[in-house]
Amino acid sequence: MKYKILIPFFISCLLAANYAHTQDGNAEKKYRWPLDINNGYSSSFQEFRSNHFHAGIDLRTFQTTGHPVYAIADGCIVRLRMVKTGSGKSLYLKHADGNTSVYFHLDRFEKNLETLVKQVQQSKGVIYFGDFYPQEPLCYKQGQVIAYSGETGFGFPHLHLEIKDPGQFTLNPFPLLELPSRDKNAPVLKGILLRNRGSSPINGEIGEFYFPFKRDKYNHYTAPRPLIIAGPFDLVLNTRDITDSGRYAAPYEISAAIDEHDYFDLKFDRFSWDDNNQLGFVYDMLYSNASTFYYNLFSQEGFSLESKKIPLRGVVDSLDYGPHKLKIQVKDNYENESTGELTFYKIKKPELELSGCSVAGNEMRFRIEKLEAEAADAVSITLKDSRERTVYTGQLKQTVISQPKEFVLKGSFAGVYFIDFNFIKERTPYFKKRFLLQEQWLSSITDIDFETFLNHDEVFIKILSPALAPDNLRLTVVQGPESREVNAESSAGSIYFRFTPLNFTNKVLLNFALYKGDEKVAEIQKSMALVYLKKGETQDFKYEEFGAEFETRAVYEPRALLMEEKNFPSEYPVLSRQISLSPYYFAFLDTVNYTFQKDLPNPQQVGIFKYEVRLKRWSYKNTIYDSAAKTYRHTALTSGVYALLRDIFPPRVFLRKPRSQHRGALGRLDIAMTDGGKGINDDTLKVRLNGVLLDVDYDPDWRAVYIEDENLRPLKIGKNVLEVEVRDYAWNKTARTFTFNLK
Repeated sequence: MKYKILIPFFISCLLAANYAHTQDGNAEKKYRWPLDINNGYSSSFQEFRSNHFHAGIDLRTFQTTGHPVYAIADGCIVRLRMVKTGSGKSLYLKHADGNTSVYFHLDRFEKNLETLVKQVQQSKGVIYFGDFYPQEPLCYKQGQVIAYSGETGFGFPHLHLEIKDPGQFTLNPFPLLELPSRDKNAPVLKGILLRNRGSSPINGEIGEFYFPFKRDKYNHYTAPRPLIIAGPFDLVLNTRDITDSGRYAAPYEISAAIDEHDYFDLKFDRFSWDDNNQLGFVYDMLYSNASTFYYNLFSQEGFSLESKKIPLRGVVDSLDYGPHKLKIQVKDNYENESTGELTFYKIKKPELELSGCSVAGNEMRFRIEKLEAEAADAVSITLKDSRERTVYTGQLKQTVISQPKEFVLKGSFAGVYFIDFNFIKERTPYFKKRFLLQEQWLSSITDIDFETFLNHDEVFIKILSPALAPDNLRLTVVQGPESREVNAESSAGSIYFRFTPLNFTNKVLLNFALYKGDEKVAEIQKSMALVYLKKGETQDFKYEEFGAEFETRAVYEPRALLMEEKNFPSEYPVLSRQISLSPYYFAFLDTVNYTFQKDLPNPQQVGIFKYEVRLKRWSYKNTIYDSAAKTYRHTALTSGVYALLRDIFPPRVFLRKPRSQHRGALGRLDIAMTDGGKGINDDTLKVRLNGVLLDVDYDPDWRAVYIEDENLRPLKIGKNVLEVEVRDYAWNKTARTFTFNLK
């Protein structure tokens, strides 16, 4: 066979090991660029994908196919792959240094390989035979043409390049390649997102908060105002690199330091396929997508891709009270760097003791027994009525009072119910202490309105209404046989309760008690459903027809999830309850199965769909149906809102306007084909042109079928008839006939 003449080169290939990969991830750049064109790259290494890291780099090809692809180094073919989706046509070239370069989405191979592939296709009787491992070495020198770029499999026309080491770790190609040009675009720091932990409000509030960065002409980013915190928080960075082609891509390295002490460093040097279960360690799963990247800048148990392994919580806990500097550095693959800085104040929560509040005529008297608020720039006083309307405002001249001191306010105070002391730092209210002046209305309260925020294993109950003081509301959490009393805590805007689940019992009772002094005047009971997860322990959650099975390694640290029913709109019939497990940014680290048990007609139409909260739409998720158990199952990567929906809409098919009315200049016919439900079933596609059955494929990236080259032979001058028939995976059928005339 022709390729046997290359065998002597295989021996020299094995002796030519001139590449050394050092421990710090740097390497001698010995690999050549695989294309002659320099149209830039569109995706970088270890970028976010919905369920995995991007394992290579994507090189642009001017949205065209057929560009020569060159061997990046001397090597021999060890694997050829032909699949309809995914990587498409691809080859694996092993080099003398033990590394293997991988080329995806090829249009065709060089002629010797193409001959071999056709022989394999004929022997197996299929076009897409999967993997083929040559028995004889097929060797090429650096710079030899091995294939031609295409758009087979997933994606628009481009070349995907990977480099794997002998241990099957995927390496970042950028440090190893001789780059054809210099990318001068530095990464962009968009902002930071913070979530509070423990009893530490962020700028006085409980929950999740986003702070945008501002950039100066030196590519230095700063936050417009400082942060005020009392304790630990989670830090998430919104950043992205801009490629030489203007596309958004993932950066190469992200590091963070507090007061010049490094605590976080993440380099995108290499990872193994098994590391994909760490996707949720690296990326925030709610806000990240293929062009927007939110990175978790805090180490977690089991997070092996980050090098420092220093918990951010421990760093913040060890800080002294006062100002501190957070510095974030982001580098791209071309050593362009951007820096962001943020000042934050760690403050001690104020202490305030008040007594002797009384109203007589136009005077209000009270005595401050003790005030310790050294961190505050100011302490304001606000008097409010029962509807939270401001009646009076003023300001204390002192932030520290060590001996009891009397105060007299002048004004009209007949409708005053509350006196609030607001503590302010850097023009930001960071704490509020409220005292109730009229308690007789407490017994009329019949409901407690609250919202829930969860982070890690902590549950925060933030009271929304009615307006109360911390001393007037108490909470007892009841979970199965256990109960716990929880003290109210204050933020700048409200009061809240914080607790961790007591056990694995899903139903949790919240018993709120209203007090006048030491007298209980009312009790209000609410309930919630929690899923409590711990590493090494399975957890099965069941609610009506919905079930969730969590494996022992679904989490590496304790996590609490809130279960709620939702009612989001859908164009498809909804066949089950819409089950929400939040928070939505959290990713499971091992197998989690969501199931719906329903005996439904036409189960092939039914699937598990997820509601994309940010996009406000439902999307189908891969569903396995067990006909014996009448159960629909989906292996979930993230929490979210899931439900059973019936896909009742057939695919949408239409013929795009031909590019020319002249037979000789037509070039191609385009059939647009989309399905918003379970997706197009390519195996059912039938296209006839003037009665002739054509050999065409559906392209899911372009959402189209292209009729070109030999398939255009049935065209004729005059009337032409195009018949299209296709089903989706719900077995909904579309059959359309198009007629058009050619000159």
